[in-house]
Amino acid sequence: MKRILTIAAACLAAAAMPAHAAGSQKHLSIGLFPALRPMELVRAEHWLEDAGYKVAWHDFLGGIPPEAAAMAAGSIDFGEADTSGIEQVAAHSPGVMWYIADGASNYVALVARKGSGIKTVADLRGRKVAGVAPNTAPTAVLQLALAHAKMTLKDITGFNTMGPSEPAALERGAVDAAISYVPYSVETITAGSSVLIATASDIYGKPWPGGGIVVRPAFAKAHPRTVVAVLKQIARAEALLRDHPDQAYAALARQSKTSLANVRYAYEHKMVAPTPIEPNIDAMVAQASILKQFHVIAVPDVNAFIHGLVHPEFAKQAMGQ
Repeated sequence: MKRILTIAAACLAAAAMPAHAAGSQKHLSIGLFPALRPMELVRAEHWLEDAGYKVAWHDFLGGIPPEAAAMAAGSIDFGEADTSGIEQVAAHSPGVMWYIADGASNYVALVARKGSGIKTVADLRGRKVAGVAPNTAPTAVLQLALAHAKMTLKDITGFNTMGPSEPAALERGAVDAAISYVPYSVETITAGSSVLIATASDIYGKPWPGGGIVVRPAFAKAHPRTVVAVLKQIARAEALLRDHPDQAYAALARQSKTSLANVRYAYEHKMVAPTPIEPNIDAMVAQASILKQFHVIAVPDVNAFIHGLVHPEFAKQAMGQ
C-alpha cells in the first residue's frame, strides 16, 4: 500500500503546482475519478475558473488510493471519489484527508455478459468477474452481494481491471460479468452486450453512499473560505442535475467523453443520483459497519472513525446554516 501511494505521489508531483503559500488559495489542484458525479459537472461548466480560481485538474483512473497518495504529498488539495473507497483508504491512512461533502448515491452496478447465463449473483460461482480490486467501492459491493448468496470472493475468479477496459472485455467474452462504475456499466447495457444484475443500492437494500468530496486537512485549516466556495459549486451542480437535467447531462457527456444516451440512462434508471452536499454521517457509519463486517476495514470503533473522518462544517456553511 505504501509503495503504491509513494509511486503515485511521485508521478503526480512532477506535474503538480508548487506548495500553497498563504494567500495563494485562488490556485487549486483537484483530483477526481472521471465520472458522472457533480465534481465532473463543475469541471465541465468551468464554474470555479469563472469564479476566479486557477484550477489544475488531475484524473485518477485508479480512484482514491492514488488520490490519497497525492494528497498526502501535498500535490492536490481536493479529491472526488467513492465514499466507501474513501473509508477504506482512510482506515489505512488516518489523517490524510477530511471527508467534507456527499456527491452521489448508488453509482456501482453488477452487469453480466448477455448470453452468459448469469441472471443472479448466485450464478457468479466459478465465473470470471472484472472490477475486483482492493480498496474500491465495486469490490465492497460485490462482497456484500456474494455474502447474501452465501459466497465469498474465493468462489469467483476476480480480475483487477479498470472501468474503461471492461465494456470491451465483456463484449469479447474475456469475462462473464463486471462490478463497475457508471458510465462503464451503462455503456455495456446501452451497447446491448450485457444485462443489469443489480445496483449497489439494490444489493444494500437502501441508498448506497456512492461518492464524496475530500480535502487535504492542512489546506482546509489554512483556507476554510475557499473550501466553502468549492462546496457551493458542488451544491450548484447537484441543483442543476435535479432542476435542469438536460443541460447537466449534455455537459457530463461532453466532459466524460461518453454518449448523452449513457448519461441519461444512468440518471433516469437511478444508477447514479445526486444528493444534498451535507455528509450523511449516519449513512456513512452504517456503510463502514458493513465494510468492517466483511473485513474490508479494521477500525476498533466505526462511529469514532467516521466522526474523525467527516467534517460537515464546511457543507453547513456552504448551505447557509
